[in-house]
Amino acid sequence: MQHYNWGIPVALDLFAAGLGAAIFMVAVVADLAGGRKYRRINTAGALIAPWPVLLGVLLLVADLGKPWRFWEMLLKRSHETLGIESLMFKIGSTMSSGTWLLTIFVLGSLLYLVIALLAYPFKWAATLKKVLGVIGLPFALLVTIYTGILISATDNVLWNNWLLPLVFVSSAFVTGIAAIAFTLAVLQVLKPKSKIGSDVPRLEIMNSRLIVIQLLMVIIFILIGIGSPQMRAMIGTAFGLLWWIGIIGLGLVLPFIISFRSGAKSPQISLFISTLILLGGFFLRYAILISGQIHI
Repeated sequence: MQHYNWGIPVALDLFAAGLGAAIFMVAVVADLAGGRKYRRINTAGALIAPWPVLLGVLLLVADLGKPWRFWEMLLKRSHETLGIESLMFKIGSTMSSGTWLLTIFVLGSLLYLVIALLAYPFKWAATLKKVLGVIGLPFALLVTIYTGILISATDNVLWNNWLLPLVFVSSAFVTGIAAIAFTLAVLQVLKPKSKIGSDVPRLEIMNSRLIVIQLLMVIIFILIGIGSPQMRAMIGTAFGLLWWIGIIGLGLVLPFIISFRSGAKSPQISLFISTLILLGGFFLRYAILISGQIHI
């Protein structure tokens, strides 16, 4: 089995890429489904979607040690002219496909952000925003799936689990909704008399249902891989406390209980819930990534 040396930068990249892509999808669906009704959700999502993915890419580039290696995934250099000869795309290469996906998504989400802002004064921009959103949806979905495939495609006993991409996708949606709720709650704290936070309870109720799905995915993921010593170390001796109390308890179960209660909550409580979910989403990937590299 190949040995890997992946640490916090890679865990952050896996988390940030899925987070940004999910935020984008939630923003687009809000625009397509509700228009002006969910405009605050759409705008908040459009404003923050590109930055986690861009941060993840920068962390990945820094972790490579040689930043130009990232560009070598995109561009083929000519040794004779020392210039760019052609675009580089390796069919069947997870790294090559992922690099292109992340690059296209960052550029597309930045364009979507600009059009979302222009949609306020210009009607034509509102129409263009819907078109760009529909075009961007499959790319965003592929980014969330890619974060799981990147490590599940290896020969690692813990990671080579067919359910891992679905665990990461479900986690991406849960954290993506939490990030938008967090943003709206912050704005509500800054402007208490505004209606900015009126969409937060709706997001929290939606997220409570998705948390149930994620919990089911995590349980099945554990049952499938329980035979491996790395899985038993992750949920037991190595990361048991972090896994059950931090990730499952505080990161999923507690937010589910609080979010499922109907009625308005203070923005401070919404900030607390969203923060727990976001931390849980990161540590989920961290625990899986590091546990897979434990030699037993």
